[in-house]
Amino acid sequence: MYKNLSCRCLVQRYRFPVGLFLSVFLSKEAVLKINLYRTYENLSKTKDKESFFKTLQKAASDLGFEYCAYGVRPIYPLSAQQPQVINNYPIGWNQAYQSNNYFEIDPTVQHGLRSTQALFWEDDLYRTSPYFWEEAKAFGINHGISQAQKDSIGRVGMLTFASPDQHYTAKTLLVQAPSLIWLSQIAHNRLAEYLLPQENHEADYQLTKREKDILRWTAEGKTSNEIAILMSISDRTVNFHVNNILKKLSVSNKTAATVKAMVLNLL
Repeated sequence: MYKNLSCRCLVQRYRFPVGLFLSVFLSKEAVLKINLYRTYENLSKTKDKESFFKTLQKAASDLGFEYCAYGVRPIYPLSAQQPQVINNYPIGWNQAYQSNNYFEIDPTVQHGLRSTQALFWEDDLYRTSPYFWEEAKAFGINHGISQAQKDSIGRVGMLTFASPDQHYTAKTLLVQAPSLIWLSQIAHNRLAEYLLPQENHEADYQLTKREKDILRWTAEGKTSNEIAILMSISDRTVNFHVNNILKKLSVSNKTAATVKAMVLNLL
């Protein structure tokens, strides 16, 4: 009721032709809902990484973006966090990005690791790495928007839509932001599973309450003897549980077990 009243007031105040007002505002809203539903339906029907990403590309194209990219960084092991990426960027740009290790200086990636707020690309964003920005533009990657997501086990993934279109403005990108946020949630849920299948298995580790308590005390720097005193159990019992933890997490010592459990959000 209030929505209709607001529309009527706008028409009367600004003397919009009723037909024009309805076609500009109401039909766009209806089409947006239909497109989102169809996109969700089509994405749900896909059975593999390639078909899912192809459908995602179609959604990006419908929103006016030529390029679509998704990347996710493994959370473990900490010594090997090379991101897994799927995109339709030009081959030359992918080669330059990889050979120059641009992942380390890409400001969109750095933002995504810190925040889940949508990021609109602007020249100021690249002030610390202008050569990176200029090379991206040389391949037609001029304007874009990136949206990061973080899941229950701590994985961070980011979906990006980009375009060579010089006429894109912040206002244009802002209009597409809700769709990007919605699509990034779906993309992260599915593509992270495809790109990092081993982490889905690792997240299923089941630790008992006592095992978790031992790891929490270990994280506080306590020795096995100190943990035994704090938990009112014997040293032997502590070591028994530690051995079970090491087997479950496939690690070689208590420190590694504590780090892995924390990284995988098991505590």
